[in-house]
Amino acid sequence: MKQNAPSQRLRSLHPKDAFTLIELLVVIAIIAILAALLLPALSSAKERAYRVVCLNNQRQLGIAWEMYSSEAADQLVVNFGGPSNRSPITSWVAGNAAFDADSVTITGAALFQHVRGIQVYHCPADRSFVVGTSTPRLRSISLSYYMHGEDFKPNFGADPVLKSTRIRHPSNTLTFIDEAAISIDDGVFLYSSKFDEWLNIPARWHQNGCVLDFADGHAECWKWKGPAPSVCYFNGGRVRDPLELLDLKRLQRTAPDVE
Repeated sequence: MKQNAPSQRLRSLHPKDAFTLIELLVVIAIIAILAALLLPALSSAKERAYRVVCLNNQRQLGIAWEMYSSEAADQLVVNFGGPSNRSPITSWVAGNAAFDADSVTITGAALFQHVRGIQVYHCPADRSFVVGTSTPRLRSISLSYYMHGEDFKPNFGADPVLKSTRIRHPSNTLTFIDEAAISIDDGVFLYSSKFDEWLNIPARWHQNGCVLDFADGHAECWKWKGPAPSVCYFNGGRVRDPLELLDLKRLQRTAPDVE
């Protein structure tokens, strides 16, 4: 019995049921395939969650916008730009979202009393930063120029609405919208139903789309068909792609001056 002990110990060190190299490689390959199948599903679920949050944020802003008007004798909240593309503190938001990290640009402005949540002004899918910093932008949402904006009628044929009762088709009239990081500055989203160029540019956070809120209080997520504009009209950009023009035309139909 003593003579067989060493051989028994050797057999215990090399059990017959150990994995071979080929078996290990097969297991690793299976894990890699499963991961490749699951990751897109997880990414899609994450994107859906972002979209739901963004829809909810814009609905809250829409409710606050309506509350302001109801308390101001039907007058819409001011939506002005200003020097260096900075909205004044009397506007619905203040400052310039591209350069300002101070929360007072939101908390000190006209609409915050009806919202009470800085996160509502930002889409969670927006990963951009304040210019020159590693600080996330506080705001990614802008308000349609037509909603008590300044008078740009001589420039772009666009005439803003000052009172909510002047909005003829609330369910089709844009209020808030996700604005692209390359375009966002003051609180105004500038576009015109009569001018076929991107003046400000909508965002493409949600799988090539963005969320829009309308004057009747509902919000939608739109998918864009054409390429993303890289430069707006003010910086020499032009709409040349036919699908891009279709996207612009679709947005133009949300203007309150459309018949």
